[in-house]
Amino acid sequence: MSPMTPLNVLIVGGGPVGLALALDLGQRGVRSTIVEQRSATNSGIQAKASVLDERTMEYCRQLGVVDDVANSGYPDSLSGDTVFCTGFGDKYIGRLEMPSAKDREVPAESSEMMRRCPQMLFDPLLARAVMAQGMTDIRFGLECVGCEQDDEGVTIFVRNTKEGHTENIRARYVVGCDGPASAVRKALGIAFEGQLLGYSTSAIVKVDLERYNTFGGRKAERYGFIAPEGVWANFTTIDGKDLWRFTLMGVVEKIDIDKLDIDSPLRKSLGREDAEYEIISISQWRRSQFVADKYVTGRVFLAGDSAHVMSPTGGHGLNTGLGDARDLAWILQGLVEGWGGPGLIGAYDAERRPVALRNSSNSSQNFQVWKDRRGRDKVLESSPEADEQRRVLGEKLAVIVAKEFQALGIALGYKYADSPLIVPDGSEAPPDDPEKYIQTARPGHRAPHYWLEAGTSTIDLFGDSFVLLYLGTDLPAPGQALVEAATRVGMPLKCVVIHDKNVAELYQSPFALVRPDGMVAWRGDSLPDDVQGLVDQVRGAAAAEEWNYISVKEFLSSSVFTST
Repeated sequence: MSPMTPLNVLIVGGGPVGLALALDLGQRGVRSTIVEQRSATNSGIQAKASVLDERTMEYCRQLGVVDDVANSGYPDSLSGDTVFCTGFGDKYIGRLEMPSAKDREVPAESSEMMRRCPQMLFDPLLARAVMAQGMTDIRFGLECVGCEQDDEGVTIFVRNTKEGHTENIRARYVVGCDGPASAVRKALGIAFEGQLLGYSTSAIVKVDLERYNTFGGRKAERYGFIAPEGVWANFTTIDGKDLWRFTLMGVVEKIDIDKLDIDSPLRKSLGREDAEYEIISISQWRRSQFVADKYVTGRVFLAGDSAHVMSPTGGHGLNTGLGDARDLAWILQGLVEGWGGPGLIGAYDAERRPVALRNSSNSSQNFQVWKDRRGRDKVLESSPEADEQRRVLGEKLAVIVAKEFQALGIALGYKYADSPLIVPDGSEAPPDDPEKYIQTARPGHRAPHYWLEAGTSTIDLFGDSFVLLYLGTDLPAPGQALVEAATRVGMPLKCVVIHDKNVAELYQSPFALVRPDGMVAWRGDSLPDDVQGLVDQVRGAAAAEEWNYISVKEFLSSSVFTST
């Protein structure tokens, strides 16, 4: 790799976000290179993210892997239930009932439903798609140890983890997808701000839980163990079969894993001293809410866990990272191909950082439910009063914990209304409710879904270019002036005419300009007189504007869900 021939895009980190970004770039005709310090793509047993929300599944649909996710091997007959108890063989408290993938309905607002696909299955299927596409060079065994940049490009210093020597790789643009301890972020001196929620200890355990389940009912995907001090541990399925993550909710201080007696709490939860299980691994991890102070410096971007980490309560971490990839892919396309202006770079920060602040805060709120001690003082007792407390607590937990995985507003309702690439129309945003989502074509929001015909959604129209939707009936050549303006600067744009009053009512205007990431950039009753000005703004070539910046500290002390 000669420094005289820099790569277009270098991605540091071959996890799910880096792989999805590479796959998306490849669909756009942009070649990329991934450097990954591990020797291969994750495929071993691991207790990482598994929830893919509706927006992520729409992204998988665009990337062509939605069927691979559905057929990944995670059983679609397993319920999404959570059982609350003091321990198997002890006191039952309640159950949150949620349908299996087989019984779950696709929400009316989306073309896809939420699915579980553990990362040990998700990463390999993304890697297979990337390799089959042939647009990405994946180089394993290379660890990023430094980063420098100038006006022309970026130099990444990598160490060969097997042989020990170092080499330099030159690229026009670099994306750090290298996790919470990101070497890219540290090399750039970008602060990682937020709050520590505590340390938790997790063991990956192979066990037949149904052998110890004394409460009956269908098999659940999670079991929470409750004491007067709150939820002290839980089992969460990894593969939907016999692999489970057993998590001790933890304390503020780190503990010495080597001195931890994990067997005692395991046997306590299983309700038997002679319980049979196999401990595959034990690790301690930091449950936290941190967001990078900025997502981009010069030609270097951050995405995924290198930009944000959050409590797994709600499953928003991976989904937020994949949202980063979806936004960044078309931005990088514009920069590499030359039709994108310099405003694209700062817009990425303005768009994605507020989403991470919002989603990480919601995750932390979900975690507080597990720590709550109210109404739990008698849960271990045997008395009519204790029975009543457990009944009331079970009903309350079922309602509250359901919010973790019935968060359509989190999945679909984020917005980029403050982005310099968005042209506001003065309309009011719907409430930003974590659980509820109201479809809107307001600029800066996700373009609404509607089934045009069996199997074809409006969502399927977006991805490879800007799309000008014309939903009227009276123009013979709608959008021609805008198409010509885009063509003059090389910006990919196509016009799609839809004669359906239901779609017109949903979008509220005859014209809507939708970006390659499926977000509405502009809408109106007619094209503006200055169509070139519109094209320049949405491609980041207009005069730069300031956007509202908020520090993590300021955000943590403010209201979380507010309308723009």
